[in-house]
Amino acid sequence: MTILRDMKKLLRIILFTIVVANLSSCGSGTFTINNEDFQATDICDGEGTFEIYMNKGDVQVKAQNDIQTHMLKDGFPSIWCHGLTHQFIGTVSLYGFTFVSDPGEPLKFLVDRKKGYYYISGKGTITDTDGKLTTLP
Repeated sequence: MTILRDMKKLLRIILFTIVVANLSSCGSGTFTINNEDFQATDICDGEGTFEIYMNKGDVQVKAQNDIQTHMLKDGFPSIWCHGLTHQFIGTVSLYGFTFVSDPGEPLKFLVDRKKGYYYISGKGTITDTDGKLTTLP
């Protein structure tokens, strides 16, 4: 009987671990925009966060903190350097996508050469070019 009880206990622990691991990965990095307009450039790597917002109908970008870039080729750094974070403020229309961020927890995306433009945190909605609405997280 004790072996059966121990096996049941072990099974519960394993199932609990699987469920918690899956829940902890929900939200972060589970949504990716695979659109050529959102691809990381191959000329630079970077660290830091840019705020992206609308002002009188135009998209504006502002460095939230110190931005570090490392040039891999000749050219100029851009907000599309691999490794940079984009934080959307309010409602932003960018390349046919509409990002609507929660004011207290704005949507954040990471520019990544391999993974694409992927969600890392925040709350809000995104409407893609086909009109599909996605709510995050």
